[in-house]
Order: sequence, then structure tokens, then C-alpha cells
Amino acid sequence: MTVARLFGAVARCSSSHMRPQRLQVRRHDTILTLGWRNHWILQYQYSSKRPFTVLGIESSCDDSSVAILQVPGSEKPTLPFHGKVTADTTKFLGINPITAFQSHRRNLSPLIQTAIKHLPNGQKPDIIAVTRGPGMVSSLDVGLETAKGLALAWGIPLVGVNHMQAHALTVRLCRALEGNGLNNPEYPFLSLLVSGGHTMIVVSWSLTDHEVLAETIDTAVGDCLDKVARVIVPEEILKSKKDTNYGKILEEFAFPDGLDNQYEASRTDVVGDQLQEKYGWRLPVSLGGTKKEGHRGLMKFSFAGLRSSIDRLIDTRRNTKGDNWADIDERKALSREVMRRCWEHLASRAILTLESLRKKDVNIGTVVVSGGVASNRFLREVLRKQLDFSSFGEVNLAFPPIEFCTDNAAMIAWTGYEMYQAGYESTLDIAPFRKWSLQSLDETVHDVEKDWEENAFGILGVSGWKRRSSISPN
Repeated sequence: MTVARLFGAVARCSSSHMRPQRLQVRRHDTILTLGWRNHWILQYQYSSKRPFTVLGIESSCDDSSVAILQVPGSEKPTLPFHGKVTADTTKFLGINPITAFQSHRRNLSPLIQTAIKHLPNGQKPDIIAVTRGPGMVSSLDVGLETAKGLALAWGIPLVGVNHMQAHALTVRLCRALEGNGLNNPEYPFLSLLVSGGHTMIVVSWSLTDHEVLAETIDTAVGDCLDKVARVIVPEEILKSKKDTNYGKILEEFAFPDGLDNQYEASRTDVVGDQLQEKYGWRLPVSLGGTKKEGHRGLMKFSFAGLRSSIDRLIDTRRNTKGDNWADIDERKALSREVMRRCWEHLASRAILTLESLRKKDVNIGTVVVSGGVASNRFLREVLRKQLDFSSFGEVNLAFPPIEFCTDNAAMIAWTGYEMYQAGYESTLDIAPFRKWSLQSLDETVHDVEKDWEENAFGILGVSGWKRRSSISPN
């Protein structure tokens, strides 16, 4: 049945008074659904005696990762293989593009070689899903060209995946793996995507329709915490970790015995007063002066000011006390406080977003928190208590398991699976994108440089997609 005939069949069914997410037309293994923003979503339900198998490849930054995902119809998916190798960039105190590129060249093919051994009965996968962007172009290119070669050799479809879309869909993958269905959470849901390179709030209306509601105006929250950790955590501890995940090191340093669960959403000012009285410093509230409705900074994130305040404090202390500018207890207190300020800033914008959507009669049932920073346990505690305190106790706060928070190929495989089931695959001439926004470019905006090698907009607003126009009936 062709797409054109299917669209014609449902044209008579569409009416403005119907709840759009309930309008569906089915034929054989094809489903056409009217989404929240009046977008028709075509899905192909896979029906076969053997599982649908995806080979996923992730290489957007310094993690080389490969996964095998199997989806047996509507049943619980499995991950027969999921491997990752992270480039050793400790001597650079952070990500080094050349070292990451060399690590991908060394490690990606051996990972794939191992993954292939886990394919069922030696069969080739049904599709290959690979990260296309955003990320470091040199790293992306290793994974993308490898995936193209495999797709060509095996004669199977290729799906180029948006890395941030994959982070947003990670909870759907995890809930599917737990046996809680293939459409959980349902659209629309809200995502707080937090990492070393991104800080944004996104409402996902459908698989391909995402609206960015808030972004950082300066640095990402993960980058802020990484750089703060380098100056707060004692140097001997940093060197002993042999790791560049400084945000994780900061959390471990601040809470060596685990969380004490003493955080109270109603006492944020009191905590600041107590620290100022004890140590003589008080950290600023990010964009604290943007409470007025309609203020241009209201739905923005900013972490540069917080980081600068830490630098100034430590520089002042060092001028008088040298390298022993603070004892261990004060350093731990400062670590906890900088995280608290970051997490409350994230929570404030998430709450403002939920309030705004509620006024538009859009009730969000789930807030997904994904990205490397989502592994922070203190963030989980602060967000939950802030939502409860702000009358959003009914909102489900969904965090992926920690192993799925950071970059991984399982989320790429899952997103490729969802895109393919929705009827999309990629052509073999696709190139990587350094920047690829989740949101489509507004046609009324003319001052954005439309360099498709650098700035891409919208999941479907880029070249290289090939629509599966027809299917064979069962």
C-alpha cells in the first residue's frame, strides 16, 4: 500500500474536534497517526518470526561505541552486545579532537568485529544506525564512513541519527528493555538534555517534531562543572582518578559517603546564609534577575557567571593563602554549593516550562533528563524535590540508568530503529554535521547562516533522507 493511498484514506477522517493523538488508520503492518501538531506520522510495524536487528554505531566525541539491538515485534527488546572504549585524554585535562579521532580509528572496527559475533545465527542486521551529528566532524566521520561501508557490503539500509534526538529517546529505549512497551513515555514529553556540550529543554511532540524551549546563552552546565572541579578538587585527587569526567569527580569529592538527603527546596536562601556566615562567601543565582514575565532572559540558562565567581573567589584566596586557600571541608562545601546552584537553575527553567505548557492546556506527564550530567545523583534529588515543591508532584521524572546517560551506541540503535519504523532511511552520500539543531529552522528567520555542513535544523530538515514509499502486505 503506497503512502499516497494511505494519506488519501485518512483525509476524510481528520477533523479539528478530534484529539489528534487518537486518530489512527491501520492497514496490514502500516499505521498512520495524526500527531500533536497536526503532523501525520507513518509507522511500519515489523512483523516477522525473527527479531528486527539493528547495528548501532556512536562516535560523536571521544567514546567509540557499538551495540546490537534486537526487537522481536512488540515484545521486549534485548541488547546482545553493547561495548564502548573511551579515548584517554587525561593529559589534556579534557577532550582532545586528534586523540579522539585516533582512538576511533583504533577501536571502532574491533568493537564491530566483536559485535558481529553476537548477531543471531550469523545473520546480517536489518539496518545500521550511526550518529550523523552534532559532534566533532573528524570523530563523526570515522563512524559514518564505517557504517556506509558495512551498509553497502551487506546491502542493508542506513539510518543517520541525530545524537540529541537519541538522548531524548533514551528513556523510551530503557523502558522498552524493561518490558514496559515500545511507546513509553508517549508523546508529548519534556526533555532536559544536559551534558558537557548542551543544556536545553525540549518538548518532543512526536518522533521527528521537537521544539527547543530553552538553551544556554554561554556555556553548558557540564562544561561549567568540569572546569570548576579542576580548581576546587585537590590536584592529587584529580591525578589519582585517571579520568577526564571531572563532573563525576566533583560529585564523588562533595559526597564521599553518598547523599545525605538533607536537601530542602524551601530552604535554599537559608543554606546560602549559613555558608556566608561560616566561610565568608555566597554564590550567585544564575539569571536571578529575570523573574519578570516576558523578560528575554527568562527562558535561558547561564553558567558562565557562576564559574567566574568561583574563579574570583579562589584567586582572591590564593593571593593571601597560596595553594592552601581552603581546607578539605570548605572545598567540599563549595563543591556541594556550586552543584546546588546549577541544579536549582535547571529546575527553575523546567518548572517555568511546565507552567507555560499547562497554561496552553498541554499537560506533560513525563520529564526526561538525559545526557552525561543526568548521571549526577544530587541533580536527581534536587529536581524531584523542586518539582514536588512547585505543585508538579504528579509529573514523572525519568532518568536513564547511569550507563545510558553518557554517549552510547544503544540509544543510537534505538533511535535508528524508531526512525526506520516511521519510514525513514538515509542515502549513502550523507555527511556529518558539526551542529544539528533538534528544532526546524523558522522560515521567517533570515539571519542564520544556512551552511548545511555546519548548521543543520530539524530532524527532517536536512538532506539525505529517503522515504520508504511502499511496503508489501503480509
